[in-house]
Amino acid sequence: MGPTEAGDEACGPCWDIDVDFSCQRCTYPGDIYADGCCTRCVASDRVRDLLSGENGQLVPQLVPLADALLAAASPRSVINWLSRSGGQLLVSLAAGQAEITHDLLDDLPQDHDTRAVRNLLVTTRVLPVRDEFLARLEIWLRQTLEPLPSHRLRIIHPFAEWSIVRDARRKSSRGRYFESSATRDRGKIRTAIEFMTWLDTNDLPLSDLTQATLDLWLVTASPTRRKAISAFIRWTNARRLTRQLEVPTRLRAQPTVFHDDAEHHVQLVRCLTDQDLPLDVRIAGAFVRLYALPVTRIVHLTTDCFKRDQEGAYITFGKEPVLLPPTLARLIEQQIANPVTRSMLKPAPGSGPAFLFPGPVAHQPRRPHGLASQLLELGLPTLAAHNTAMITMAADLPPIVTSDLFGIHVNTAMEWAVLAQDSWAGYLAALRAAK
Repeated sequence: MGPTEAGDEACGPCWDIDVDFSCQRCTYPGDIYADGCCTRCVASDRVRDLLSGENGQLVPQLVPLADALLAAASPRSVINWLSRSGGQLLVSLAAGQAEITHDLLDDLPQDHDTRAVRNLLVTTRVLPVRDEFLARLEIWLRQTLEPLPSHRLRIIHPFAEWSIVRDARRKSSRGRYFESSATRDRGKIRTAIEFMTWLDTNDLPLSDLTQATLDLWLVTASPTRRKAISAFIRWTNARRLTRQLEVPTRLRAQPTVFHDDAEHHVQLVRCLTDQDLPLDVRIAGAFVRLYALPVTRIVHLTTDCFKRDQEGAYITFGKEPVLLPPTLARLIEQQIANPVTRSMLKPAPGSGPAFLFPGPVAHQPRRPHGLASQLLELGLPTLAAHNTAMITMAADLPPIVTSDLFGIHVNTAMEWAVLAQDSWAGYLAALRAAK
């Protein structure tokens, strides 16, 4: 193919060039990749060669994966992926005699290549869906506990297993265990290990720990570690491994970044009407500005949260469905009908929930950091918008209603209600002072 004088694309025969530009195997015109064959034929050859056993036949367990790779929208992406290290790991698994299972992959180094192969196998239902964030926490815990001396292991293991991991499993069963949750849980366990190491270094048995000694450690601890160690101290207190110790909690800093009403309105209108913005960005920006949803929750919304009936369109964030503005409902319907996909493969039926904001892995959502960064780059920052929407809702709705509708913890809703009341009282006082 080549450009004409008018700027259109034209093939060789149209230019009166006596060259056969079609694939020698399937006769597809153009897109020749190697040996006179197009990218799809080359991809087909490589998939069959690399995923076949010693008998030259596709490994039966990997047939669904092979079919999905052969049907991929971009054969060139398949060729490129198979040439990378993740593809080579898949080849070695195909050449092995063992059944490919999650346990088999769990025993491999948990690097990018292992995760990429696992994601493909789950996407094509070669492997069952599981909560990957929970599974990674459990794998990390086994590897982290292994080198610990026995006297520390006797304390850290039950704390990690029966306090942190058990709570993680409970959240996972409700579909509320996210990547950020796993990061916090690893931090709690890691901080407990650091604290026990500090006690050993100073020849201080855990049973002799005093409030003064704990305070001494807390003086040098970062705010994140101070918060993380509180879970461990509560656990040791409850089991009488320590005296009744306390980790002083710092008051949560009040939000200081807000938009004024005019700016908030302008940004919301832009999200709903600006067709130059990506569709998923418009929806996410509207969710933040209308319902104060954090991006970490937005990316985990699934398409079945959205419903439409004769009275209107609804989406469920918490316990009760929320009636949507008609414009936003239409945007969501467009997103569901034609999602912006970043995955090489389409998800197989039953390979996991259909996320409203699909990510680079078919059965997983977009990364929240990437979406937040995109919103910021396009002039739609999330922090001020979230705070403005939150204080507006807190001023208009009782805390229990805010909690039920938007899935916010009732304590958080009550804190915002107090802040909204104080802000309103301060505003009235300022008006009286100005008169």
